[in-house]
Amino acid sequence: MPMKALISAAALALAFVPAAAAQKPAPKPPKGGAAITLDAKPAIVVYASPTTLSGRLSGGTIAGVTVRLEQDSSRPYGDSYQSAGVTTTTANNGAYSFTLKPLLKTQYRVVAQASPGVSSPPKLVLVRMLVGLKLSDSTPRRGSLVRFSGSVFPAHDGRLALIQKRSSTGRFVTVARTALRDAGDARSSYSRRLRVSSDGVYRVKVSGDSDHANGFSRLRTLNVGG
Repeated sequence: MPMKALISAAALALAFVPAAAAQKPAPKPPKGGAAITLDAKPAIVVYASPTTLSGRLSGGTIAGVTVRLEQDSSRPYGDSYQSAGVTTTTANNGAYSFTLKPLLKTQYRVVAQASPGVSSPPKLVLVRMLVGLKLSDSTPRRGSLVRFSGSVFPAHDGRLALIQKRSSTGRFVTVARTALRDAGDARSSYSRRLRVSSDGVYRVKVSGDSDHANGFSRLRTLNVGG
């Protein structure tokens, strides 16, 4: 065979080597190690209300594994986890859960004492201030004064309580403000009289801070007489 033909045949053969190699099945990746999930329901709670942290362990031994809950309530979240003081063990299907009542914004994670140990992704739980609202009269006469009062937990002395009325578009508009007063270590209080001239739906809002999300009272309706 002429030299030119031999070179062409060799080049053709080499051209097919990568294609042939590509047809070989890829090696199966090694089985992954243990993993654990974490969710919070609800992820936004009112102060001193419960949330359930739960998830599932997968991979390897999943039943009867000890799971430790850790928390970080200081910013930036995630750099100083500490034990929450509670542990549990996984069920036969790897599931676990904790129920607790956070008092301020807290990021959580769980650590499963598998072999090797494994940590969950973080989950941030927001905590709203608890805002109460009382009305001195829910059926006042037109033009009379109605006292709006209540307590806010935890204590946020000096922060503003915003008295808001629902507009015709459904948006709440601030109609009065008053400062929260000292009512002991656990709570603050507020009181403000407001002259009313028409029916309305009201609430009180206290803006949040670094530790707590905005707090809202329940809705209260005023039916104003003539």
